[in-house]
Amino acid sequence: MKPMHKILPACILAAAVTACGTGVRAPEHYYVLDPGPVPLSAPHARNTVAKPATTLLVAPTTAGAFYDAQAIVYSTSPGMRAYYQLNHWTEPPGRQLGALLAERLRGSGAFDAVAAATDGVRGTLVLDTHLDEIYHDASTSPGSARISLTVTLSDPSRRAVASQRHFIASAPAPTPDAAGAVQAFDAALGPLLDEVVAWAGQTAAQSRATTIAQPRPRPGEPAGDAPVVAGRREPLDDVPNVATRLP
Repeated sequence: MKPMHKILPACILAAAVTACGTGVRAPEHYYVLDPGPVPLSAPHARNTVAKPATTLLVAPTTAGAFYDAQAIVYSTSPGMRAYYQLNHWTEPPGRQLGALLAERLRGSGAFDAVAAATDGVRGTLVLDTHLDEIYHDASTSPGSARISLTVTLSDPSRRAVASQRHFIASAPAPTPDAAGAVQAFDAALGPLLDEVVAWAGQTAAQSRATTIAQPRPRPGEPAGDAPVVAGRREPLDDVPNVATRLP
């Protein structure tokens, strides 16, 4: 947890709500998500996982409007969400999460290269993440941090979704306040990111192995990934159990 503090200028303090009747408003606190150091990859990882040459493009993490903000979210009852008033993230948590995930993916050794989807480079696979929820569940004191993330791995060359998975993580808060919630977010986020990295590496390896195993069509045979049924080429949308196609 890395807090940073900000005290409002005196001209604003005069109009602000004061704390404890002293005429001085309590300082605002800003926090950075810090899940800890990137784990060292296994010595054999670079030679065995997600090969042959695989470049992973990591798309910016998206989030719902309520969570796409610097305010730290808490909940005191099911279905209720609110913002802490004097405690904030230095930037929206989805933006921080995306950068932290990319850093862990690079350090995993599972891919030959990991780049941002906005870098303009060509990739073998694309990883999309959506932050469903990140909030302090304070329904019981001191509460716990809860993070929910949906991750999609797709193959742009086939315009197909390789796999999609929903990840959920939580960790107890040591104190019933925003500072305790941030410590819990840090504790929950590290294992969640490691789980995403492991899943992405395994899924990428399976996807590339499937691609390599597919035989090339012989002269006169239809090309592409659409199956042929009863001597005719069958549209993909009419065939069950085919990878979901992207628009």
